[in-house]
Amino acid sequence: MLKEVLKEIKDAKVYSKQQISKNLGVSENVLDDMIKTLVRMGYLNEDLGSPTCETKCAGCSVSSCNTIPIKMLGITEKGEDKINS
Repeated sequence: MLKEVLKEIKDAKVYSKQQISKNLGVSENVLDDMIKTLVRMGYLNEDLGSPTCETKCAGCSVSSCNTIPIKMLGITEKGEDKINS
């Protein structure tokens, strides 16, 4: 099942837990656990962006805001090897 999660993330144009969990027939909570496992195993990189507003948004003059960072997932070389095995 972990390999299927990797494939779904790789093939997704936009990371959506709701869509991936629907495609795999699992709850979002189960998917969260599988993603944490894949990160821990080194198959995925998780980037939460900047937790603070270190740079201004394009066209925004506010130096601090309540912007929530976007979680991005990237498949590592080890993850690519797992998908192709």
